Amino acid sequence: IPHTRTPAHPCFTKMAITYDTAMQVYFGMYAVTMSTFPDEIWGKGGLGQLPYWAKPLGDAMTHGGFFARIVGMCFGLIVFGRRHCGVTADAFSKQTIAFHVASLIPFGNLALNANPNWTQWAWQVQVTMNVVLALWGAQATGLLGGGGAKKPAAKRSARKRA
Repeated sequence: IPHTRTPAHPCFTKMAITYDTAMQVYFGMYAVTMSTFPDEIWGKGGLGQLPYWAKPLGDAMTHGGFFARIVGMCFGLIVFGRRHCGVTADAFSKQTIAFHVASLIPFGNLALNANPNWTQWAWQVQVTMNVVLALWGAQATGLLGGGGAKKPAAKRSARKRA
């Protein structure tokens, strides 16, 4: 009796969610929460359960509160560009990969060095997430040599070669 292979479930043959869509949700979530209630979501005892900072940042008139809201707005603008300004999935994905890689330097510093103003373990989680998301994005966009959007074949010249 020949062995017939059962077709793979679609969730195993194609990602259920694309990197592009996941990053729109990820950056959008940080945009909303950081620009509105950063302490209530990401502070000590916050709803996000990932307390990045140990002391309240304060409202938008304090240095920390202002900075958190500007970060949220910048994340929002990245997503806005993708959703409403014609930024392609490839360009958006590469922007987010660049963020995940470049931010490893300051995030890694917070993850490796104890500081009374920051929650070290939360930054260790964030660094791990950045590495995983950067690798996923690099694979999805073809930066690692696999996956990615299919590039159009080069056009052949209509002239006959001698």
